[in-house]
Amino acid sequence: MLSRTIGIVRDLPTGFSHNAAKEIEQATSLPWQENSYREYTSQGYEVFSLFSKSGNSTDTIIEDCSPTPTPELDKLPTIRSFLEHCNLSLMWVRLNKLAPGSCFWEHRDYSELSEKQKVRLHVPISTSADSYMCFQGTAVHLKPDSLWLLRPNYDVHGFLNGSSVRIHLIIDAYLNNELSNEIDQVYLPEESLTLLPEPTPEIYNKLLSLAARLVDDNREQDAEELLLKTFLQYNQPLGFSYDLVVSLYEKYSRLEKVQEWISIKSRFLHQEELKNVKKKWEQPDHATRSYRRKDH
Repeated sequence: MLSRTIGIVRDLPTGFSHNAAKEIEQATSLPWQENSYREYTSQGYEVFSLFSKSGNSTDTIIEDCSPTPTPELDKLPTIRSFLEHCNLSLMWVRLNKLAPGSCFWEHRDYSELSEKQKVRLHVPISTSADSYMCFQGTAVHLKPDSLWLLRPNYDVHGFLNGSSVRIHLIIDAYLNNELSNEIDQVYLPEESLTLLPEPTPEIYNKLLSLAARLVDDNREQDAEELLLKTFLQYNQPLGFSYDLVVSLYEKYSRLEKVQEWISIKSRFLHQEELKNVKKKWEQPDHATRSYRRKDH
């Protein structure tokens, strides 16, 4: 039942998201930076923290902690006031910005963190009607002026942004009594749901042929992203988008790439490690070769 994973916890005052968006637009020198989980996403995903372990806004790899507010919080009084009065046990708070067409591949979260009970809460600040959080076979549009619950360790999910910039306030919070009681009342509006279409073998054959042509043109990342996006477009088995990438490289007998993507599938869907996330972020190019944008 999808509502155990995603749904509205609270309706916020009408105009909350508009006011927050206006303050973000007018604030000077907000430290947007490329996100710290680059393996998980396409390009066009930026972030900074409002509460973090260190109190630094550029500290964006989340960990279990008692967080410290960052200086940017004072630039955004609507959000600051909400966080001061929300009665949440905060673990981390970020603003995430997705460019038009940006994607977050299918994954689970929190497997690299402690077992202390926690949830992720989204407040859509700026969005468009064609922006979705995607689960197996179902896309969910998160409407503004609402506090949305996501249990990111429950169901595999991803994101497909639409035709305009999407900004979400994202709160990782430990469960307390008040939030636990609210979660029991979560609801998922039917008008927010879109069923994804069933794919056909012909669709997959066409996609694999196109991906092969991209590889032949030295556009490996484009080929991978073409196949990874299928989770966000079709009702298909969990992990199948990664299986398609594995199948692509098996065709070329690229065994090192086959093993790389088998490992990525396992990490993203089952068990990630915090040290691995940090290691990827600290690499000079912040990415494995397969996720580096190639010139063409």
